[in-house]
Order: sequence, then structure tokens, then C-alpha cells
Amino acid sequence: MNTEDKVAITSRSFSANTQLIDELKTRYKNISLNTSGRTLAGDDLLNFLENQNKVIVGLEKFDEALIKQLPNLKVISKFGVGLNNIDLNIMKERSIALGFKEGTNKQSVAELALMHILVALRKVPSSKEDISNTIWSQKKGNELYGKTIGIIGFGNIGQKLAALLEPFQCSIIFYDNFVFSKEDLQSQFSDRTDSFINNLEQKSLDEVLTVADIISIHLPLLNETKNLIDVNALDKMKDNINIINTSRGGIVNENALFDFLTKNKNAFAAFDVFLDEPAFNNPLLTLNNFYATSHLGSMTEEGVLAMGLAAIDGLDENLSLIHISEPTRRYAISYAVFCL
Repeated sequence: MNTEDKVAITSRSFSANTQLIDELKTRYKNISLNTSGRTLAGDDLLNFLENQNKVIVGLEKFDEALIKQLPNLKVISKFGVGLNNIDLNIMKERSIALGFKEGTNKQSVAELALMHILVALRKVPSSKEDISNTIWSQKKGNELYGKTIGIIGFGNIGQKLAALLEPFQCSIIFYDNFVFSKEDLQSQFSDRTDSFINNLEQKSLDEVLTVADIISIHLPLLNETKNLIDVNALDKMKDNINIINTSRGGIVNENALFDFLTKNKNAFAAFDVFLDEPAFNNPLLTLNNFYATSHLGSMTEEGVLAMGLAAIDGLDENLSLIHISEPTRRYAISYAVFCL
């Protein structure tokens, strides 16, 4: 057992998970848990991290200003797969190692994306509202079977969603800045049939936007992806498009989406993420053709456990950033978030 390092857990969901806490206690003696029930920020976060050597981070913002005030910090391990809340450059500058494992939540998020697709196609939210208002409307929806699915971002989660869609015999087109060869696809889907692999087709972003019946977004939030789905992108889509976002808020311009959904009543969007969260006052929630969940993508018992165990491992099995000239993010095969 490590009796020297002090380990802080900023994630409130990790801190509430007894199985993860028990596992952490078998490895470290000195641990501090965020039992406040809220996401720490500002002075509260700084005070919580004072004199800590290692930290497991959830959605808390670890920017340059915070990290520079933590001289004892040696390791930041990520609980989850998004790194947009951590300043990797200042970590490199201060020789702080990164604990990170990709794909730990891919099953949970892909299943939620599939649920959102079905909700969108069958217009489920409006049916519940009608019943509550004593209206037995029986509005017609659409089947998923045989539809053209556009997946934007073909990394671990995008690939898992494609695999989940196999029984529906959809035409799957995908956009990614990494160019996949036939051999790449065969390697990634080695447990799938040749007919499934042959049905995967990489396209340009414009082609995906134009052709797809359903678009599911699976990208990290970076400068290159912020507002990727803007007015121009929306104008290229079908007027009855179904847009699913379970990745990060900010990739879709929410103001542009509000205008698009207002004008195109047959279109539908279902989001698990928003630019500002909690999204209690988001105008999108006033629309009948919009559905939302509260950033639940990873929130399954299995998903939380997988992410938590990976984060614990990352306290000791981590990556030094000091020899990396420039972090190169790959949207596709997320094995290498950094190319050495």
C-alpha cells in the first residue's frame, strides 16, 4: 500500500461509489473524497487540493491558474474519457503525469445514443405529454430499420454504436479526420461479419450531413470541433433529420439548432450534453421536437465502475507528457490520444 502519496478525488460520483472507494483504499492510505455532493470550483477546489500529490478528476476544470497553485501535484488521472477540462500544456510544463484510458465508457454512451435515436424516431416525449393531457394521439413515428445513419467521429464510441446498429441493417456512413483503410475496419470489427464491414462507408462531412436520416455525434470538444454543427451545417441536412449528441456540449451551436428545429417541425434532436450545464433554462427544452437527458452517457453501474477502476490504475500507470512536442488528438481510433 502507498502510504506516502496524498490522493484527492474531486469527482462527486466516484466519491459516492463504495466499491471504488474500497478498491482505492487497498492501494493508498491517504485519500480525500469530495463528499459535498457538488462539483467543486474556484477556491473550494483549490482548498480541497492543497498539498495533494495525486488527483482523480471528473468534470472539474483544471486550468493553468489552478494547476500553477498546486506545487505538490504529480499525477492527474481522468475519471472518464474527455480531456477538454484539463490544460495538458501546463501539465507538460510542470512535469505532471496523465492517467488516462480511452474507451472505458463506450458501451454505456453508445447504448444511450441508441436510445436517443429510438426516442427521436418514435417521438416518445410528445406521447407522454399527450397522455398526461388526456390525449390519446397515437402519432406516427418511423422505424430505425434500413435508415441511413451518419456517425460524426468514429472512435471507440462511434464504432460501438455502429456495432449496436448491426441488427437494424442500416446503411452506416461516417466522418472522421483519420482515414480508415479496409484493413483498419477489419481490425476494429474483427468480431463482425464481412457484410457488416462492407456496409461501413467513410464520407466527407458534407456528404454525411446531406445524406443521413440520423446523425449521431461522437467527437471531443476542441477548437476544431466547437460549433462544428452551425447554421451552414444544419442547412445541408434533411428537413426531417434526427440529430443526436451524446459527446460534448458546444459541438452543436445551440442557437442555430433552436432556429432550425423551430422552422423544421419534422426534424428532431436528442441531446445528453449542453454548452452550459445544468441546462435548466436552455430554450431548446421548450421545443416539442427536442429531447434531453442530464449528461447520463457514462452513468451506468458498469460504466462508472470501468471508468473508476481505470482512473485508479492511472494514479500509477500514467503517461509523462514531457517528451511530447505537441499533443495530437485523433478522433478515430482513440488508442493514441497523444502520438509520441
